[in-house]
Amino acid sequence: MQVKLVEKNEFIIGGFSVETTLENSSRDTGILYNEFYNGKMDLLCSFTKNTKEYYGVLWYTKFHESYKYLLGQKINEKTEGFEIKIIPKGMYAYSKFPKDYDGIKAWTEFYAEGIPKTGYKPKEINDIAYEYYPNGLNEEYELWSLVEKIN
Repeated sequence: MQVKLVEKNEFIIGGFSVETTLENSSRDTGILYNEFYNGKMDLLCSFTKNTKEYYGVLWYTKFHESYKYLLGQKINEKTEGFEIKIIPKGMYAYSKFPKDYDGIKAWTEFYAEGIPKTGYKPKEINDIAYEYYPNGLNEEYELWSLVEKIN
């Protein structure tokens, strides 16, 4: 696995979210994706004028217990009707995966093997991670995580 480090500027993702736990994530995110494909995607795309790029953003709401998963797109400003998450400026690690590569396996390898080899670690305070789908939700994807240097 090749992991690259990139300094990113702040940007905003707007979309629809669910709060879940590791135990319930498959069920809860499955419901979110179903709702997204059955109308919410069209609503978001009509606002962003983007039918190609998508993000799946994750952050803890209760450290290592529950988290939010936001399915959305880049937007230019905060707006009503969408859940908003500001992706902070900082150093990010990322890696690319083929379209049919298992997501849970990808996240596990990315955190357990990929990121540690860079000399960085995932940031635990104000953590943020996201999936980036540059060519649609059923195509190749990238995993991104806010990181900090290992002391």
